[in-house]
Amino acid sequence: QGSKQLLNNYPVYITSKQWDEAVNSSKKDGRRLLRYLIRFVFTTDELKYSCGLGKRKRSVQSGETGPERRPLDPVKVTCLREFIRMHCTSNPDWWMPSEEQINKVFSDAVGHARQGRAVGTFLHNGHSYYEGTDHPASQDEVFNRGMQDGSGD
Repeated sequence: QGSKQLLNNYPVYITSKQWDEAVNSSKKDGRRLLRYLIRFVFTTDELKYSCGLGKRKRSVQSGETGPERRPLDPVKVTCLREFIRMHCTSNPDWWMPSEEQINKVFSDAVGHARQGRAVGTFLHNGHSYYEGTDHPASQDEVFNRGMQDGSGD
């Protein structure tokens, strides 16, 4: 399980296999590469229970319950930012994302993790609309599910 250190001065590693998958699936797009690397470097829980990059100021009066969300590990975030820039600079055929686009990839990753979905859901400003609510299954779904497995859980 060979590990690849992304940047020499950061303790951030992914496996060679993850690196190959990220590069081969990114189609020379820095944003896509970043999206893969975020998934490999952060656990779903780290993403889900963070407040992303910690940029958005939330008012104390918002009355939100639950544990205080912490920003994502700044060492990992900085490492990924610098890595993407370096990679796109040293590979000019790659598309270099702007600062805003990089930030958006991070906030999307957090939103997706909170929704329990990997990619491709629609988010508005990196905020999921369904925070904390489960989508009710339709009657048919519930009924059929009960029919198929007799375990009744």
